[in-house]
Amino acid sequence: MAKIIADRDVRKLIGTVIFNADEQRINPNGIEIRLGKYVIFQSTDEEKELGTDMFLKVLPGESVTISSFEKFDFHKEAIGKVFPGCDMMALITPTTTMMREGIMQSATKVDSGWDGTLNWGLRNSSIKDFVLGYCEPIFKLTFFLLQGDEIPEIPYGERPQDRYQSVESIARSTRKIPASIPKRQLVASSVERLDPNKQLREAGYPFDHIGRELTDLQGKWEVVSNDVVLLKGAITEETRKLSEKVDSAQNNVLEKVENLFDRKFYQTAGAIIGCLAIMFGVVTFLKDHGVTGTALGWVSIIGGLEIFLVVYLLSRRTPGKSSTH
Repeated sequence: MAKIIADRDVRKLIGTVIFNADEQRINPNGIEIRLGKYVIFQSTDEEKELGTDMFLKVLPGESVTISSFEKFDFHKEAIGKVFPGCDMMALITPTTTMMREGIMQSATKVDSGWDGTLNWGLRNSSIKDFVLGYCEPIFKLTFFLLQGDEIPEIPYGERPQDRYQSVESIARSTRKIPASIPKRQLVASSVERLDPNKQLREAGYPFDHIGRELTDLQGKWEVVSNDVVLLKGAITEETRKLSEKVDSAQNNVLEKVENLFDRKFYQTAGAIIGCLAIMFGVVTFLKDHGVTGTALGWVSIIGGLEIFLVVYLLSRRTPGKSSTH
């Protein structure tokens, strides 16, 4: 039966099977593997590199593919230097520290015959940014020593489909699907029929909290929207009424001004004509009675002043006093 090797045997693998390892990271039944240089952000498909004194920030809900700082050689020849006649495989498991901080990782394995830099994926399932330091331990390797018929007939790397061999950075997925798939060949859930509010409630924190906040916000928005519609209608109606009142007042003012102007004009013109007629009659009368020269001039001056006084008094009269009802 395959044997899980202990810390003392793990230490023997450093320099032959495990490279760039830190002996301080050896635990009772394995070794902690550290964050390496390369990272791919799945959401944006960006490839970036880390270095000394640098940190990796993973946003809430974001997934990344990372590489290990250590390198490995699981060829039978390398293993045989430590354990003659044996082969080896390993399991990759998350550290409990990562799990305590809301980081989701899936366990997988390292096959006999594989070599290179390990690639590993993680997802930030917490509600805050997750920060990892370069060379910080993030997952564990547990080694299984294989003997006898436990040793595989064809080790990893000797089959045509083994495409992740001798990886130095991050090897992208080699899975291939057709560019165009007929709809009848697709089997999918009826997710579009689900109630989004129910989905958020059942998704757990923080999504249920977000769902409640969005529902409350939608209700408040509907109330505000209805109020805005009513207010808009009221403003439109009041604007219409005010416009009608302004137009009516404008017409009334114009009509009164026209009437006042006409009345003033007729009154003034009538007064002037009347006074001129009287003056003409007075001057004619005086001439017939032999009044000429200076006396006739004074009479004309006094008559002109009287005409000016009459016109002035007529122009000073207010509409309210000129007519009632």
